[in-house]
Amino acid sequence: MAMNAHILIADDEPLIRDSLRIRFSAEGFDVSIAGSGAEALERFGRDRPDFVILDLKLGDVDGLDVLRRIKSEAPHTKVVVITAFGSVERGVAALEIGAHDFIKKPFELDEIVVAVRNAIRTSALEQRIEYLSQQDRRHSDVSEFVYRSAEMLNIVDEVTLIASKPVPVVLVTGESGTGKQLIARLLHERSKRAAGPFVELNCAAIPTHLVESELFGHERSAYTDARERKLGLVEVANGGTLFLDEVGDLSPEAQAKLLTFLEDRSFRRVGGTTQRIVDIRIVAATNRDLECMARHDVIRKDLLYRMRSIVVNLPPLRHRPADVGPLAAHFLAAASRAYRRRWRCIAPEALRLLERYHWPGNVRELRAVIGRVALLFDEEVVRPQHLPRDLAEAAFDAPIASGDAGAGSDGPTAGIPSLAEVERKHIRWVLEVCGGNRTLAAEHLGITRQTLAKKLCGAEE
Repeated sequence: MAMNAHILIADDEPLIRDSLRIRFSAEGFDVSIAGSGAEALERFGRDRPDFVILDLKLGDVDGLDVLRRIKSEAPHTKVVVITAFGSVERGVAALEIGAHDFIKKPFELDEIVVAVRNAIRTSALEQRIEYLSQQDRRHSDVSEFVYRSAEMLNIVDEVTLIASKPVPVVLVTGESGTGKQLIARLLHERSKRAAGPFVELNCAAIPTHLVESELFGHERSAYTDARERKLGLVEVANGGTLFLDEVGDLSPEAQAKLLTFLEDRSFRRVGGTTQRIVDIRIVAATNRDLECMARHDVIRKDLLYRMRSIVVNLPPLRHRPADVGPLAAHFLAAASRAYRRRWRCIAPEALRLLERYHWPGNVRELRAVIGRVALLFDEEVVRPQHLPRDLAEAAFDAPIASGDAGAGSDGPTAGIPSLAEVERKHIRWVLEVCGGNRTLAAEHLGITRQTLAKKLCGAEE
């Protein structure tokens, strides 16, 4: 199998140098050669190879000095050193400087190949560990998944069943703040992949031109500033789960790449030629109306069809008021510990207001409200006067929560359209005036055609 990596072979003996060049070229490496220490340093600085085979006896420069220079300039580069029989102490010295391995002369070519393959595996593992060590899982802990409602009990049962099956793609939908990330984590931790990595990518937070590199990685020199090979998240997640949040924000180019990957789980790194295969589960999440986006050609229909074979839809918090109390108590306890407060519980009259509030920001908004109360006050019981005034007033005017807290309200705001509704109505009017020409309508509105389509679907930018 082609390794698709660049290796520098530095040896002052032409026979050894050429034998190694022929063998590693046959193995699929891009190969550079150097016959002296000075040439090795010059080629390393110019080519930035992924791996180096370095003879410690180069004639003009001590091989250990060459090794020091390489490791100082590129600490992550793996170097396999070659040392003469009887010079084991120099090989040990090379290991202390940072060499990955040393081979004694005379050697078999297979011995060198095995050493380099081990270096490749070590390098890939180190990159994977480095990525995972940087992940912040504080807000992804399944222990924060608190619920009591029949709706969420059914969803958890459904998720547990899906997790136990070899389902390659799961789409999680729901409004912003409903807990889609926690559902993705639950799918991972209740599956046979739980021992593998859980890797996240917020598709909306990555610049369009970097999405492909983030997903599939890149080879050295694939583009400007790509000085080192980088593993993509599909490789980092191998054996586990890749969570693609805000998948509806992927560019058309990235959608095409993702669709191709979903078909056979194979990919090529940017700038690479080797086809690679990984074993991962994709959990995609969105708060957008993907069906509407597909009708307006914002998202590929074939990608949507591929992702929606298994869908988990999370209801908004206003549709499950039975969860408000347990969630509020959980957030209060956590905030009380964090802020060193005395809070013990929430008074029934305050809880009734929380349950009747519409919660447009869902669980995320509830967490923020409780956190604010815990920070600003230091008492034992949360009472109505501790809650934000606008929340208390809105909850007081709302009907008793028994589903959608805003439906059928006879309070003073009944019948008043939301800002988003007014915006959509205006956009449709402009589109009608423009004779259905979306490009012209977008120009009049001062937005892009893609943004126009998203707003027609009710998506907020």
